[in-house]
Amino acid sequence: MDAILSLHSIGISDLREAPARAFERAGDEAVVVLNHNRPAGYIVSPALMARIMDQLADRVISDKAHDRMASLGKARKIKLDEL
Repeated sequence: MDAILSLHSIGISDLREAPARAFERAGDEAVVVLNHNRPAGYIVSPALMARIMDQLADRVISDKAHDRMASLGKARKIKLDEL
């Protein structure tokens, strides 16, 4: 069974008939597009997409920082003039 990760849904046939309706329903949340009662995709607003991308970027940076902290003991001190 596929998980439906949204409170709002639209059938793929309804999406074909009135795509603007799906965007109206989306607002600031995702709308799942259903095909035979199974998720076929999601429609998200630009604001939600931006938040998702920001969270992904934060996670990537956090993972890199965590990895670099593990190698902090191998770091060597340098003088400002050496930069």
